[in-house]
Amino acid sequence: MSTPARVAVIGAAGWAGRRHARAFRDIGADVAVVIDPSPAVHELARELGATVIESHVDLRPDNIDLVVVSLPTSVQPGVTADLLRRGFRVLVEKPLGSSSKNAAELGAIDDIDDALMVGYTLHHHPIAGPLAEWISESTVISISVRSAARKLTLDSWRVAPQEGGVIVVNGIHAIEYVASCFPGDVTVRSSYRSDQLHNASVSDYAAASLTFGDGGPLFRLETYWNPWNHSAGLNGDDWAFEVDVVAHEGRRLWSNWALHEWNRHGSESVKHYPEVDLFLEQAKRAIDFARGEKPLVGYRQALRATEIADKILLELE
Repeated sequence: MSTPARVAVIGAAGWAGRRHARAFRDIGADVAVVIDPSPAVHELARELGATVIESHVDLRPDNIDLVVVSLPTSVQPGVTADLLRRGFRVLVEKPLGSSSKNAAELGAIDDIDDALMVGYTLHHHPIAGPLAEWISESTVISISVRSAARKLTLDSWRVAPQEGGVIVVNGIHAIEYVASCFPGDVTVRSSYRSDQLHNASVSDYAAASLTFGDGGPLFRLETYWNPWNHSAGLNGDDWAFEVDVVAHEGRRLWSNWALHEWNRHGSESVKHYPEVDLFLEQAKRAIDFARGEKPLVGYRQALRATEIADKILLELE
């Protein structure tokens, strides 16, 4: 029987940090160290049987197999770069940074393509792979995504202007997934934003239309933090997610845990998939990564998503 992987979680007391820490515990990893300035980290440490330390600079590669970085978006690149330079394998929460400029220092690290995994949980959804395969075999005309994360109130780092608002913090999931299906340059055709859902200091609603390459396909994005409950969704019904793909060969509508399929000559079906914990599925893949496998989403794929978000934000100015 192999020795459990030893994991450290930075930002462990935050919403995503807790989800990461408990997911690794639930798959049998040894969550050995947790780091967070919040006093709540001590209660979490007792739950996990972990040690609390003050700073990531006190971590040592010979004692830890994987470090999870789950911090405010603009802070992550500096911490991640330091860990990578000291020989750690790192799973960093999406996105790489609040902008490509913010994430630039990561590009100077020699082994970044092998040593960094970026936490885009959508790729661990059971529909993500089959839909991407269908897209790759089809002549896609348009793809529309609605991504709505439940936030009864907006507070903490999400409302800091340097974090990029809802496009960077939530919409980046859809941007990265769609961009992973389509190569080529991206042109922003239109954009819109609002701060009226929460009267926030950053955009809490945004929409954009983009095209990939010369002449399409068209990508339409709508993303927002909504102040109401969902009856169905991802992450314990906290996140309503839909992808609608129209192609010469047919249409596919991914709605939370169902895939509705229409084929060109009229056949129609709906497949329902099991509601899995995306953080749990990601943790399983991250343990393989910690033991030497390639990351599912690596630096260059994640950077392209951040660069596209930059283009949308520039258009919004």
